[in-house]
Amino acid sequence: MSRSTPRPAEPTRIFVVGTDTAVGKTAVTSALLCTARARGLLAIPFKPAQSGPDRPSDIERLLAAAGLSPTELPSACPLRFDPPLAPGLAEDPTPFLSPASARSRAPHPGAPLVGIARALERWEQRHRPSLVFVEGAGGLHVPMPGGTWQPEWIVGLAPWTLVVGRTGLGTINHCLATIEGLRAIGRPPLGFVLSQTEREPDPSVARNADVIACASDLPCLGTLAHGPEPALVPEILDALLQRLGRAHSSSTGP
Repeated sequence: MSRSTPRPAEPTRIFVVGTDTAVGKTAVTSALLCTARARGLLAIPFKPAQSGPDRPSDIERLLAAAGLSPTELPSACPLRFDPPLAPGLAEDPTPFLSPASARSRAPHPGAPLVGIARALERWEQRHRPSLVFVEGAGGLHVPMPGGTWQPEWIVGLAPWTLVVGRTGLGTINHCLATIEGLRAIGRPPLGFVLSQTEREPDPSVARNADVIACASDLPCLGTLAHGPEPALVPEILDALLQRLGRAHSSSTGP
C-alpha cells in the first residue's frame, strides 16, 4: 500500500505594520530576517508594493538581510512605483479624490490584491519558508493600488500582525491608534517593537514602551537600537515566536 507524500506545512505569515513612514519598519524586519537566518530558520520577506527612488530600496534591504539574491526582487515585490508617494497615489490618485470612494473600506473584487495574493503563494512555493514577513507601506491607513486601502491588504495576506513604531515623542499616540485599528479589522497584533530612529533619544523614551504596553494590554517585544543594519535581535525574535506559539495554541485549542 503506497503512502502519499506529506504536504509541507504552510508558512506562517506576519504582516509588519508601521505606525507611520520612516519609523524603522524595514530596519526591524531586516533584523528579524537576519537573526532567523543566523539560526538556520528559513524566513523570507515579501513587500506587496513600494514606492520612491531610494537605493537601496526597502525590498533590496530585506532580500539582503534574508540572504536572497537581488535578482529575486520582482517576485518579492510585484508592484513598484517611482514617485515618493503612497503606492495607491503613485499609481492613480483619482479614486481617492472622490469623497464616497475615499471613505469606503469595502473590498474591491478583482483589485490588484488578488494577483498579489497569488504572487505571494508562488514566492512561498519557491522557497518553502517557515516564516514570511510581509512588510506594509507607511502606516496603517495607506492608499494602495486599485483604489484600495492597506487594511484590506493586511486581512487578505496575513493572519498575524506586528506593529513597529519609533521610540521617541509621539509614539504613544501612533502605536495605540495603530493597535486599535488592527484590532478593529480582526488582526490584533502579536506585540509591538520600537525602533530608535534618532541617534540621541529624547526624554520620553524612558517610559514610552511601558505606557503603550499598559494602555494597550500588548507586550513590547523589544527595542531596536540605533546603529548599523541589519542587527541581530535574538531577544526580539524569541519574544515574537513565543507570542506566535501562544496565538496558535489559542486559535486551535478546544
